Amino acid sequence: MSLVTSDNLAQGQAKTFARNKLEIMVGPGNPKHIKSVADLANKSVKVAVCAPAVPCGGYSEQVFKKAGVTVTSVSQETSVSGVVTKVSLGEADAGVVYVTDVKEAGHKVAGVPIPADQNVIADYPIVQLKDAPNPGAASAFMNYVLSQAGRNVLTSYGFMLPSGS
Repeated sequence: MSLVTSDNLAQGQAKTFARNKLEIMVGPGNPKHIKSVADLANKSVKVAVCAPAVPCGGYSEQVFKKAGVTVTSVSQETSVSGVVTKVSLGEADAGVVYVTDVKEAGHKVAGVPIPADQNVIADYPIVQLKDAPNPGAASAFMNYVLSQAGRNVLTSYGFMLPSGS
């Protein structure tokens, strides 16, 4: 997914600066003993997901399809932060979010990894706009994000680096 939809808006080619994958978020101690995506199809498990129009919702649907399961959610949130809130407050037993969201939530939740063959990788592109109000700052920001120091910050938050980095 790219926010820049026309080549005439971008100065140069968009580059992937980070990647992320999905993880099952559960309450601390994993009280429902969720071990896999298949467990989310259990009717006794209250699952929160992002709405299909939201990237994490579309990715969740892909994960469920790859796992061959039908998951009936109790909540379709307008953002991944809504799923995090539902799980961290105990309003849902589990949710499908990004690895970085589980890491950010800390001790309020736990994560259950999704196997690579069922998971989806989100790529995050970066590009400078031709009409950037401050081209020097835009260029400096991009250079930092793509530098080793920027990559170190991204990985400290749980992001993956792009292939070939």
